[in-house]
Amino acid sequence: MDRQSKTKSSYILALLGLLNLGLLFSAPANAGVFELSVGFSFNQSNYSGDSFYWTRRWGASFAYHFSERSGLEFGFQDITDRTFIQGFQDTTFHDQIYSVSWIQSLLPKDYRLQPYFKIGVGQLNRDASGSYADGGVPPPRVDSITGVFAFGFKLFILQQFALRSEITTYLTGGSIRTWKDNIAFSVGLSFFF
Repeated sequence: MDRQSKTKSSYILALLGLLNLGLLFSAPANAGVFELSVGFSFNQSNYSGDSFYWTRRWGASFAYHFSERSGLEFGFQDITDRTFIQGFQDTTFHDQIYSVSWIQSLLPKDYRLQPYFKIGVGQLNRDASGSYADGGVPPPRVDSITGVFAFGFKLFILQQFALRSEITTYLTGGSIRTWKDNIAFSVGLSFFF
């Protein structure tokens, strides 16, 4: 078994272990609630002259809350990073991340503001194009396993509708040391049924 297969197996076993622990310790109240969420973020920096950097990120997720505070989420993120620095860099990175995560709410459902965290595993598929000043080019295709860790909150406007804000980090190769390398902030909406 090669190293990447062992890493994938470790992630799957860790996620299954989390799921079993959650089922063991979670209360059955409000079980069977589904959540559909969408989110978006955009940031841009303009440098001197025509140089710039921007990132556009959107995502969607589908979750099943099997207890009042615990659930399992399947997510998708689509991210485009564009950098143009005159004479130094002209690159575009397009990432698609598919993930499965454990969601843990920190307060009971009767609170309007619901802080939560999630931990999971994802598959990153990256397509890149462009060049650097030294003539180098980014790898045209990268596929890798990534860890997912997020903290956020939901503000319930109605019983079935909430505003959602989240800070997410993607851990390269599952290494906690890479938490600062890929941090994203997004805002969005959640619908419960």
